[in-house]
Amino acid sequence: MRMLLTIETQTHQGDTMSIAMMLREGTADKHQETEKVPYLRAIFRGGLDTQTYTYQLESLRDVYKEMEELFRTNSSDPILSKVYFPELFRTKALEEDIKFFQSKFNAKLRGKVTAATQNYIDHIKRVAKENPYLLVAQSYVRYLGDLSGGQAIKKVIAKTFSLEGADGVAFYEFPEIQDHQAFKGIYRTAMDTLPLSDAQKTELVEESKKVFDLNKNLFVELESDLKENIGAERFAALIPAG
Repeated sequence: MRMLLTIETQTHQGDTMSIAMMLREGTADKHQETEKVPYLRAIFRGGLDTQTYTYQLESLRDVYKEMEELFRTNSSDPILSKVYFPELFRTKALEEDIKFFQSKFNAKLRGKVTAATQNYIDHIKRVAKENPYLLVAQSYVRYLGDLSGGQAIKKVIAKTFSLEGADGVAFYEFPEIQDHQAFKGIYRTAMDTLPLSDAQKTELVEESKKVFDLNKNLFVELESDLKENIGAERFAALIPAG
């Protein structure tokens, strides 16, 4: 099962493993760990409520807002510039979804940045300051995940809350990208031509693993909210043992 962060890749080119393949293979375990988080499993079983999902959107909005501002600031970086695609930016879409859930379902905002969200933001800032090119890992994991597995989540969210059209699911919509598969091909080509040394490739793989962990921690943090909002018994019933 591939839920949220499905990663696209290329095959080996001769005897040289492509950068995308290195990232796919290097983060496979982290990918599986994320998929097993109870909160995500509950989502795919229709157990999400509008309030908890609004909290999720709020945390993601805070992360993407910081991340995308740093992308803009470092867009001339010789490495980051090759995978700089503003059409992927999600902050505006997340803000639209938050407003929709506030209006449609009377959902409330936390009004503060959570611990896991702040940790994520602090990490991104540190990376941008010390090694801006490692923001490529943020772009790769987050945006290709949104374009791939995120589309499955879009269907689940729409079904769970009986949504129609793009209302409430703008986060998963990419109006400037007409063909997701074609765009991912363009992205992979750009990724595999990054002028990275072997040491930098290794660092990029390690950073991608950290991105998975940071994202996973957001969902782990939301688990307590979901239990409170739908009830611990219902939550337990959604997550089979084992």
